[in-house]
Amino acid sequence: MKKIAVSMMLIIALLATMLTACSTATQDNNSTDVFVIGGGGAGLVASITAAENGANVILVDKMPVIGGNTIISATGLTASDTKLHEAAGTPFTKEDHFKKTMDTSKNLADEKLVKLLVDSSNEAYEWLLTLGLKYQLDPKDPSWIIPEEGHYGAELVKALQAKAATLDKLEIRLETKATELVVENGKVVGAKVIDSDGKEQVILAKSVILATGGLNNAPDMIAEFNPKYAGVNTEMTTPGPTGDGIRMAQAIGAQLKDMEYFQMRPLSLNGYWFKEIIVNEEGKGGIIVNKDSKRFVNETLSPWDLAAEILKAQDHMAYVIIDSDVYNTPDGKKMVDKAKGVQANTIEELAAQLGLDQAALKATVDEFNAKNDAFGRTTTGKVTTAPFYGAITKPSNHYTMGGVAINENAQVLDKDGKVIEGLYAAGEVVGGLYGAGRVAGNNTLDDIVFGKIAAKHAIGK
Repeated sequence: MKKIAVSMMLIIALLATMLTACSTATQDNNSTDVFVIGGGGAGLVASITAAENGANVILVDKMPVIGGNTIISATGLTASDTKLHEAAGTPFTKEDHFKKTMDTSKNLADEKLVKLLVDSSNEAYEWLLTLGLKYQLDPKDPSWIIPEEGHYGAELVKALQAKAATLDKLEIRLETKATELVVENGKVVGAKVIDSDGKEQVILAKSVILATGGLNNAPDMIAEFNPKYAGVNTEMTTPGPTGDGIRMAQAIGAQLKDMEYFQMRPLSLNGYWFKEIIVNEEGKGGIIVNKDSKRFVNETLSPWDLAAEILKAQDHMAYVIIDSDVYNTPDGKKMVDKAKGVQANTIEELAAQLGLDQAALKATVDEFNAKNDAFGRTTTGKVTTAPFYGAITKPSNHYTMGGVAINENAQVLDKDGKVIEGLYAAGEVVGGLYGAGRVAGNNTLDDIVFGKIAAKHAIGK
């Protein structure tokens, strides 16, 4: 799933038009049936599902608006064996879906969770239709279901917020940060929060659902779980995902799974990412240089490894150098446009615009064009056709693969694999679904599938 950078001011403006006051649930002010922590896609789905099934629900989010990282989710939904596939005569079966997910995970994903995700995908898609959303197959990839119009994440959050506003049993409290889970006799019975006035409160509940997202805006935690990603950029995210749910779950003995795995984007800036094809395409790809104007890495490494190598460079950044043959591709133009790249008729002029040593960059490009490669590229490349282009890259984390371990009921497990009573999780806070790699669009699917599962099991449905 690609995530595009959406101006935070535009997001807030958009959501301000969406937000309507949800009626306060008929319950004690700080006591409820289901307490949902986090108001992104998974949290909203869980809250709506529980409230629709008769439960009193309080949802809190530390941000001033609802939406989480779902609001910037641009790809769409991955689902299989839907009516869209049937009507188009373009099959994408459950078997295809399962295999693609497991292959992308390097066979590290929990097969039971993946099967549940896949088997529930059509039901999730059909549920979205009940919200008034309209979709079509992506013409380039039949596994993706995309909006007929508009931005996937923004439209989804708008629809979820509109649905939430109709539910008397659902109360949403913004600018309210959960800080600690409350446990009594081995069961989670609520959580401590800091409310919008800065006061600490305890919200008690029969069940608590964590939906706090991943670590996209928690670079120190990313480095803690995988030191090779120290210095990672955090522009491909909204401000909210700072690992709160993972820390709270850790504190009560929850098991964490696959925490070393992150979906890194080595070529990234200003909240956008650019496909590695611009540096690794056979016969065409450009180069990556450091502040000394020298190549320092095999540009054809996997995205995870390429990101790690760039992060070792001075200031955790590098420069991408391409020629006009690469620029005249969708990805080349995107990089130059979104990363605010520069153009020049000579390599020396390009170096000057980038603030690099002119002679050193010219020598590096000449050596590369002479096919002298000391870094083991698996494809050849070139930087020969003027004009030339350059842009800064700062590797960013796109998605947190790991998180708290859950079972098929979305119940959080402890370090011994036993259920932590009263605690559930859904969304990017969960580990085990993706192993080392994620299929684009599965994450927006799992928000729905496991958000619903968590809610229903939490209220005994």
